[in-house]
Amino acid sequence: MEMDILRILEDQYPLPMPEVEIASRVNLPVEKVELFLRFLAKYSFITYDEQRKTAVVCADFLSLS
Repeated sequence: MEMDILRILEDQYPLPMPEVEIASRVNLPVEKVELFLRFLAKYSFITYDEQRKTAVVCADFLSLS
């Protein structure tokens, strides 16, 4: 489930992806997706804009795979 979110963000890179769209694609409540996105942002795996409700995977993280 969490890996699905990361794959979605990787596919969208470098474009931001709305959390509502992510939630619908992984069939999770938006609140759970928000929590996971905050966690990823805390450790700099993604950039998460809570005002705009968008997330973008960081290029440094992409280079790890």
